[in-house]
Amino acid sequence: MRYAALSVLVLLGSQVASAQPMPGRQRQVELRRDRGEVARSTAQVNDDRRDLARFQATLKAFDDAVVLRNTGAVRAALSSFVQQGRAEVAEQTRETRQANREVGRSAAELNRDRNVRDARNLQDDRRDAARESAALSEEQNLLAELERTAAAEYAWGPQMPILVRARQIMVRFVELARAELARSRGEVREDRRELREDRRGIR
Repeated sequence: MRYAALSVLVLLGSQVASAQPMPGRQRQVELRRDRGEVARSTAQVNDDRRDLARFQATLKAFDDAVVLRNTGAVRAALSSFVQQGRAEVAEQTRETRQANREVGRSAAELNRDRNVRDARNLQDDRRDAARESAALSEEQNLLAELERTAAAEYAWGPQMPILVRARQIMVRFVELARAELARSRGEVREDRRELREDRRGIR
């Protein structure tokens, strides 16, 4: 009976300890990191919104040029979209690396603290990293094809199969940019949730 009571006390003690606020110094470190993540994610949302707007504007310029049969404007829009695609792939590469760093950081926190919250964060970060990696792979393939399509247009002129395929690739880039914006907004929500939890000292 004495051993049973002791076991209950030990179990209750571990549960209370796990619910205790973080030590002051650790909490301040977590709060600074969380605020930095919120700021970074918010800036990323703004960048993604601008990227989407540029893709949409260039796609419209391409469509207008095709309707007007303006070869120079078609080529200008194609060239602009290729440049934007290269910038997007470079940015997506950075985002993928950042997502993988987040996975490493969350795994280290879980190994250190062994709590439910860190396990959930690691699961979320792994999911985000997988999405970022998949988006990067698709964007790289699309960019390579768009570059070949633009080169074909320069070599053979604005033939309909070339223009149709170029537009399909552009539309897909717009869709991916819209999805990236949605992911970034979700990341802001997650970062703000973590900040609220750390302010309350939840572990």
